[in-house]
Amino acid sequence: MMDAATPDVDVRSHIAALPFWRTPVSIEPLVGGLCNKNFIAEASSQKYVVRVGRDIPVHGISQALVQNAMRAAAEVGVSPALRFASGPVTVSDFIDGRHLRPDDMQDDAILAGLVRRIRELHAGGAAIDGLLPYFWPFQVVRTYARYLKENKSRIVADVDALANHANALERLVSPFHPVFTHNDLVPQNVMIDKADTLFLIDWDYGAYGHPLFDVAAITANIDDDSEAIDAKILTHYFGGLNDEIWKQFRIFKLVVNLRETLWGAVQELASKLDREIVEAGMSSLYPDQEQGYAGYTEMNRKRFLRNLEHFKSQHG
Repeated sequence: MMDAATPDVDVRSHIAALPFWRTPVSIEPLVGGLCNKNFIAEASSQKYVVRVGRDIPVHGISQALVQNAMRAAAEVGVSPALRFASGPVTVSDFIDGRHLRPDDMQDDAILAGLVRRIRELHAGGAAIDGLLPYFWPFQVVRTYARYLKENKSRIVADVDALANHANALERLVSPFHPVFTHNDLVPQNVMIDKADTLFLIDWDYGAYGHPLFDVAAITANIDDDSEAIDAKILTHYFGGLNDEIWKQFRIFKLVVNLRETLWGAVQELASKLDREIVEAGMSSLYPDQEQGYAGYTEMNRKRFLRNLEHFKSQHG
């Protein structure tokens, strides 16, 4: 079966033969993905994004469930419409715009709009048709830790300590109501169109989960330590602030960093993407970091250690 590990020439031929097209289609690569192959396809003067994924058990990714999340998110209105899906291939509307940038966090209108989109998603569980997984980031960290030890990762000496941090943080989580969550809100998974409307894309990890994992990811995935921005995010989301909200937010900011650190380390071992695709994606997304998954791992480990020191200073 064709998937993200299939050579590009075969992928393009497969895409061109999809029954979705009614006229000849042009297909060009879309740089930026770190887990899937993506293309821009144009037919009848309309542009689409064609995504070719694959099931990845260690990440809990099943394309059938990813597509359920995509349909639901589109129905909620927070994601581009899904026009076609077959096996590992999806065709969605193209967003004429740009990815979220770290400096967008200084724009109050964009920040408020992003939090509003996340609130809409979290309130949109009724749109889900069929099954979705449950995403619990602390278990994800434990799963990754076992995989990294079994496969002798280059960071194996640090894995137990990182997993122990996740276990300790998990014990501090307060009761909550699971909601429809994205669970991968890195900046490249937020698009801003020409009308400044925000869309959430890439639903590999769409699931039921904890709302704060999405909320904390807004700044956990950028190098901005300003708690003034965090305070704005939390005020937009909750309508106010208190000590418990801050503590829970910081817990989830840390587990976002942990998940991203170990995700990168797992990808160093498990990814089927060509090295050139990964390096092009890293160069496009994080030009100041070491290219490849190792750069992603180390970038996020540094974020975790920095945020852990801040957590200890605030909560012991």
